[in-house]
Amino acid sequence: MSNEASTTRAAAPDSLTGHVYDGIQEYDNPTPGWWTMIFALSFVWACFYWVRYELNTTPPTVFGEWEDDVAEANRAMFAKLGDLKGDEQTLLSMGRNADWMPVGASIFKANCAACHGRQGQGDVGSNLTDDAFKNVKVITDIPSVVRAGANNMAMPAWRGRLTENEIILVSAYVASLRGTNVPGRVPEGTVIPAWPALVSPAAPVMPTGAAK
Repeated sequence: MSNEASTTRAAAPDSLTGHVYDGIQEYDNPTPGWWTMIFALSFVWACFYWVRYELNTTPPTVFGEWEDDVAEANRAMFAKLGDLKGDEQTLLSMGRNADWMPVGASIFKANCAACHGRQGQGDVGSNLTDDAFKNVKVITDIPSVVRAGANNMAMPAWRGRLTENEIILVSAYVASLRGTNVPGRVPEGTVIPAWPALVSPAAPVMPTGAAK
């Protein structure tokens, strides 16, 4: 007689289910309590998930949460930056700022690249890397176009969707693309004069008789 058969015969009656299949008896091994608890909690969690994502007409998404995180990070950064102005020298200086131009580039890629290409080479929108422009005559026109849109809203208005600092930073980034001449959409509009030179802050005037 095999050891398995001996074990089966020696088993207490209350440890068996009473089911017999071809002489094989079935033990009554209940599911461990911790496993049952996990199963019950997963069912409760599934109910909350169904309400949040299936019944909600505007369910949260990973992309939406990422946008919220980016916006929060930008608010923290802009608190240090202060309120930018869309004047000529601000656009020129920010366009050369190694700390802030990556932020301008990220705003461009998230909002503008779909039409203008990731490098500004143009697609549906115009090429921003040459010297021809349709709605820009001077550098300060760029933030105005970004705010209000152009071409009967073929270029959408971003006022209200981007903060003023974001508009200035992305405008400075767009201005910095000029002259890179990335192959893409053919030039459109009119060739305009080059951007003016960045004026460095004036050196402090030394008082008469001050030590040099």
